[in-house]
Amino acid sequence: MIRAALLGLAIVATLAVRPAAAQDGGLEKQTMKFTERGSAIHVTGNVTAVFDARAYEKLENGLTSTVVIRIWVYPENRAKPTGFVLLHRQCVYDLWAELYTCALSGPGGRRTYKVKFRAEALKMLTGLDQVPVADTKDVELEERYVLALVAELNPVSKETLAEVRRWLSEGSGGGLDRGGSFFGSFVSVFVNLKIPEADRVVRIRSQPFYRPRPKPAPARPKEQP
Repeated sequence: MIRAALLGLAIVATLAVRPAAAQDGGLEKQTMKFTERGSAIHVTGNVTAVFDARAYEKLENGLTSTVVIRIWVYPENRAKPTGFVLLHRQCVYDLWAELYTCALSGPGGRRTYKVKFRAEALKMLTGLDQVPVADTKDVELEERYVLALVAELNPVSKETLAEVRRWLSEGSGGGLDRGGSFFGSFVSVFVNLKIPEADRVVRIRSQPFYRPRPKPAPARPKEQP
């Protein structure tokens, strides 16, 4: 049976949200919602901080805006992740039709949407709505985990763009087995604090969460003789 409750995924600590420090190596702490559905852990949150006012204005200039989001799930106080996901989003404004065409690629494949308003395009680029980020088999019961995320607006690194193309061409499966330098870069962007090359970058860490041990089913009442 699907358990979509906040897992007891009990939020065991709440971290205050503060404005992201883009391009300066700062770390934003964001409270996110974690749920368990089927065989995966899903997250809901956003990376809106990767856009400043200027970048938001540029959404309607007719040029493509690209957001690349890398997500790791790892045990608290350890540097070795147990889950990795790549999301690739693009939106472009058609000046004649006055519509935004947005293409979103991730674990569920590629989907294209058309939206009317700039705020809707921003949500398409930065919203995280029930995104699967780890298999339940890799998340131990009652152990505390944390989600780490790097979002890049219009990345210019040739290595990053090559990894994105390879990942998308091979499909979204295989996380840790074929994460390549994307998976390995967890150490550089969260341990050695290397900042990727892009118009803007945000680094986000969630509050700790855990999967509670399921409660035993209540005993059935004895039948009366």
